[in-house]
Amino acid sequence: MNLYEYEAKSIFSQFGINIPPGMRVTKPEELRKVFFGYPLTLKCQVLSGGRGKAGGIKFARDLKEGEALAKQLLEMTIGGSRTESLLVEPKVAIARELYLSVTLDREQGCPIFIGSAEGGIEIESSANVVTVPIPYPYQPYVARDLAKRMGLSGNLLSKVADLATRLYNCFEKMDLDLAEVNPLVVTEGEEVVALDGKIIANDDSLGRQPYFKGWQSKHLVDLSDRECRSRLMGLNLVELDGNIGILCNGAGLTMATMDMVKKFGGRPATFLDVGGGSDQEKTLFALEIVAENPNVDVILLNILGGITACDDVAGALVNFMKKSPESRLVVRLRGNNQEIAEKMLAESGLKLIPDLEPAVKEAIEKSRTLAGARN
Repeated sequence: MNLYEYEAKSIFSQFGINIPPGMRVTKPEELRKVFFGYPLTLKCQVLSGGRGKAGGIKFARDLKEGEALAKQLLEMTIGGSRTESLLVEPKVAIARELYLSVTLDREQGCPIFIGSAEGGIEIESSANVVTVPIPYPYQPYVARDLAKRMGLSGNLLSKVADLATRLYNCFEKMDLDLAEVNPLVVTEGEEVVALDGKIIANDDSLGRQPYFKGWQSKHLVDLSDRECRSRLMGLNLVELDGNIGILCNGAGLTMATMDMVKKFGGRPATFLDVGGGSDQEKTLFALEIVAENPNVDVILLNILGGITACDDVAGALVNFMKKSPESRLVVRLRGNNQEIAEKMLAESGLKLIPDLEPAVKEAIEKSRTLAGARN
């Protein structure tokens, strides 16, 4: 779950990370309640990147200019993400910009610090970026090592190392995938301030983090209605421009199925991963959400029965066909209770195809036939 900047900074402040004073506004006239003094920084609150390049950050010299800029910014859409509000802060006198983040490195199997002696856009292309693995249990010397490798020294090294430790504590205790400060600025008064903040919370951890209870729905605003409803149901749906709806259990299996569909000349319309432990209700919802897509001519279901037994999937398929008898389904099931599932499907007029390649080819053939009939 990707958070807005004002939300990220609120969390940062709870861990003692220095942030500028700020106020969130949703209407230009609300600037009259801001008493930080001008000039002010007005920043679009969007869930996409590239805000600075797109003109989503402006500086106002007075209230009149601020209200005009606020009206303009609140109407912006950046990278497909609508501006939810503005974060208003005093303009900071910057002496130096740095970069600092904590994220997961799946290859190393641990969190890592990423730091740079320069901040700003496209920092990943900088030759000054350094990475430091973070051992468990955490020890503060890791942050000092990071700051030293960033080329810092003296009082600045101590301040950045302290902030890095606080950022890691935030990352660990809030179950995050990413905690990023870009830029981390050194002011002319030699204060170290998180001028911008980005947080991505781990979706699988939301249930054990009371702080985020009820947050997910308002952070899915940039998704289509079907993608939003799927996410709230615990499904991973991405809608594409083809006509074969693909429904599998497991992201790897879904991607492999898509690759095979493309290899044999088919066009995927959906990427839908129902997960490894879906029950009948969840599988039925997944089938219905794919069928809602008007571009889908054929649904290709590829399920490996393990935690989810094949007969549970078959039960969902039988119920789905009762509700939507006009739907075209190609079913590949293999694994736990496969024989029971095959009998259930046969009784409802559905054929179980145990091997993937024949199932893919049949789905493509059906999709071509239907597309040809329309043309």
